[in-house]
Amino acid sequence: MSAEKQEQRDWELDALASAISSFFKRRVAGEEGKALAGLTRELAARAGSGSSHLGSEQADEIYENWASLPGMGSADENLPLVRTGGKLYFRRFFEYEKKVAEALGQRISSSPVRASQGMVDFFKDSLAGQVDDQQALAVGVALQKDLLLLTGGPGTGKTRTIVTMLAAHLQANPGMLVALAAPTGKAAFRMRESILETMGSFDLPYSIRSALLDSARSTTIHRLLGSRIGSVEFRRNKGNPLPHDLVVVDEASMVDLPLMAKLCDALSEKAKLILVGDADQLAPVQGGAVFNGLVKPSKRNVFSPGDLPMTTAFSSSGTASEGDDPLAGSLVCLSRVHRREGSPSAAVLGKLCDAVRDGKADDALALVEAGEECIRFVEKLDDPVIDPSIQAGFRDLANAQSAEYALLALGKFRILCAHNHGHFGVSNWNLRADSLLPSEELRPRPIVVGVNDYTVGLFNGDDGVVLGKRAHFGAENGTREVARSRLPQHKAGYASSIHRSQGSEFDKVMIILPPADAHLLTRELLYVAVSRAKCAVTLVGDGHALRAAVEHSEESRSGVLDMIAKR
Repeated sequence: MSAEKQEQRDWELDALASAISSFFKRRVAGEEGKALAGLTRELAARAGSGSSHLGSEQADEIYENWASLPGMGSADENLPLVRTGGKLYFRRFFEYEKKVAEALGQRISSSPVRASQGMVDFFKDSLAGQVDDQQALAVGVALQKDLLLLTGGPGTGKTRTIVTMLAAHLQANPGMLVALAAPTGKAAFRMRESILETMGSFDLPYSIRSALLDSARSTTIHRLLGSRIGSVEFRRNKGNPLPHDLVVVDEASMVDLPLMAKLCDALSEKAKLILVGDADQLAPVQGGAVFNGLVKPSKRNVFSPGDLPMTTAFSSSGTASEGDDPLAGSLVCLSRVHRREGSPSAAVLGKLCDAVRDGKADDALALVEAGEECIRFVEKLDDPVIDPSIQAGFRDLANAQSAEYALLALGKFRILCAHNHGHFGVSNWNLRADSLLPSEELRPRPIVVGVNDYTVGLFNGDDGVVLGKRAHFGAENGTREVARSRLPQHKAGYASSIHRSQGSEFDKVMIILPPADAHLLTRELLYVAVSRAKCAVTLVGDGHALRAAVEHSEESRSGVLDMIAKR
């Protein structure tokens, strides 16, 4: 989501929260009306940070006897507010979480299908040498269970694991119908691109390679389900389920609760589901951080004693669960960061990512102040080193003599901002970067699309370059051209919001830190920004801003895990 759309949604959520609280205040008199207004306002506002509900401690701070207020009832009562298990929900969000919990819980509780000897032999002969122990563990789970949550940070090999899982499934069942999906058009294109790139390093039989190419046609979840113009419902649902045997969703941390519920509702009973993502990234902005809410509290790579033996044919990295864990056997975490191996700069950047992710502000500050070549810390916006750094970062783009080279150069450098407006925002840094580069008419200029436009096949977040009267975008077979007159809403692409950068990678990034008292930058947002860089990071902002970002964690709540545990 773009920074301006994020800010628009924040405004809309605030307006919605005010409208809901005013409604309850008018309908219920006295102290109870004020309490309901306060509770519903907070509930609506927290949806903007990924939460589906209020916990009892949060509700108690507003009104101690909140559970007995009018309009509030149990899960089975037809009332607008639901109280259950010490949680307060809007009924719609409660019903969404219930749908997700039912779909996932059903797949968790289904009996594993033990891998045949043929599966095991194919894995050992053709695939085992391509993956590490944790990736192999994920393949074993995917083959034998109906649900897999696969999590891991950048460089841990999530795409490689997907390719291996698909190859193993297609060898065992050549006629299997596979759907690959992601929450945005950009993420879907990147998924397909990454899978094709990874396939190049695999030595596979022709039949499997051909089946993989056919299966790796990724799409958005909205298109997979069949969007209806002017409706929040989809063509695919419980009464008209998806025909696929296996559904793989990439960037699952970005999928909000309503969309996840509609996806789960549209799965056929026989369908396997694989959710792939980085649980340390940002929660979705429309409420209900399903993937993060499942992964973060759970133990990874653990199995019930009965299920553990089935993984040994693939990997020995799984361990037995010591207690009741709802996701035992269905959650695999990739922790080995291959990108850091053999690259000193990647290893240092990895330590910075870890420090930010884990909330260790002192460690993060020590790293950025240590003088490492791959991490530069600039404390003032007018520091004389900034402009030459921007010019150097975009030099290859500015000098590109063809659209193909310009598109390749897009991946070398990007300025990342926490929001859109002001001195620290995307708009200002786009203007600053453009003014520093040559003013020739035919210089390639980066753009980023701001809306989905199915008529021209461009989607929110797509990166391209304008060269003369044509715009150029990456495509599976090289590049594709679009007349400038047919471009949907777009803006300059030197700088991007950190939200928009999720799922992308660049050789180098420059991160603009807003002031510490602005409360715009969170630990999760900074983690996403730093982890976009493969080679080097420049942080622009003072130490107080950096510390404030690392120490300010975005609280998101999901009740799906509790619902699964109570099934």
